[in-house]
Amino acid sequence: MNSGRARKSGTEATWHEIVTEEERGQIMSSSELVTFRKGETVIKQGTAAGQIYFLESGMVKLMSEHHNRMTAFKILADNSFVGLMCSFAQRTFDFTAITITPSLVRIIERDLIERIIRNNGEFAMHVVEIMSVTTNKIVRDLIGLSHKHAEGAISTLLLELAEIFDSNSYRLPFSRVELADTAGYSKESVINCLSSLQRDGIISVSGKSVVIKDPARLQSIARHG
Repeated sequence: MNSGRARKSGTEATWHEIVTEEERGQIMSSSELVTFRKGETVIKQGTAAGQIYFLESGMVKLMSEHHNRMTAFKILADNSFVGLMCSFAQRTFDFTAITITPSLVRIIERDLIERIIRNNGEFAMHVVEIMSVTTNKIVRDLIGLSHKHAEGAISTLLLELAEIFDSNSYRLPFSRVELADTAGYSKESVINCLSSLQRDGIISVSGKSVVIKDPARLQSIARHG
């Protein structure tokens, strides 16, 4: 049993807060905490999903190919499972995960997580909620990205980062070249998009500092761009 303290539920909580003390001890003692430098590959598309990856700190981008172009369809930050839906469904990863910043990733054996799911209904519901919310958003974003031009893709990424940082004012975690690589467009296209959005008063950009001045218009471009 737990110590009796209140625990969060839903996608806002982390696995640390959902599992029992015994289960937490099992995970901590049998998992491996790996440090990844910026730009390293955490997960390679097509590899077997025999382990569960939990991003303890840092930021990673999930990459997929669209029309012969690699595009980031999801950015994850601290306290996020990476590719949880693949681990329990397809058993292979259908994306590549690359670090945007130096990151700490806890690698947990899937068999252990499966045992905890069978024994801990609250944790099982937590996993289901995460998989449901994540899958829904990824499917929606992938469908959208496949039809977007550069401005729509950049707008989507800017909004994704605003959600991660929980602010419409933040510093980009990468350079213009890295932003272009993440969006799947040329550096020139990205610079032109940022300039156009700034000229229209939708965003303000200075170096790596971004301020979203008109979130509604940026969301409209992200949806229809």
